[in-house]
Amino acid sequence: MLSYELVLKAAGAVLLFVSTWLWTAKNKRAGKERLRRLRGQIAFVGFVRERIERYLLPISQIISECDKAITDAVVIGCEEGEYLDIEGLRALLRTGCYYADGGREFDMFLSALGSSYREDELAGCDACIKELSAIYEKLSREIPKDEKSRAVLAFCLAAAIVIILL
Repeated sequence: MLSYELVLKAAGAVLLFVSTWLWTAKNKRAGKERLRRLRGQIAFVGFVRERIERYLLPISQIISECDKAITDAVVIGCEEGEYLDIEGLRALLRTGCYYADGGREFDMFLSALGSSYREDELAGCDACIKELSAIYEKLSREIPKDEKSRAVLAFCLAAAIVIILL
């Protein structure tokens, strides 16, 4: 017959492993969002570059014509309508995790956007795409390794706690 104390310890162990699993799943989702945001930034700069090169449109019109999927990828987790202009995007980038992972480069691109001639704008777009692509490649290699090491460490720690408590 199982004792009440042993049942509680087993339930605690199960809860510990479930919470560890949930934490690793959240960590994996956050890594995917980081990469998705970078892909969105690269796509946004590419869209702006294309519009400047082909149509010579004003920046405000370019942003208003931008595909919703691209802007949503740039600003994951943002309220709708907060980012419909350059200053809104720049203000959003300066909050929280948005400034990490290429946010500084994207912010510098946005601050220079619309302030020079066509050739300089295109060169700025190309430079930003190159920088963001390099960051994306680096993160796409590092994030899976980090996720695996964090998951292994978390489960080992949970197992050690269970062994100590049982």
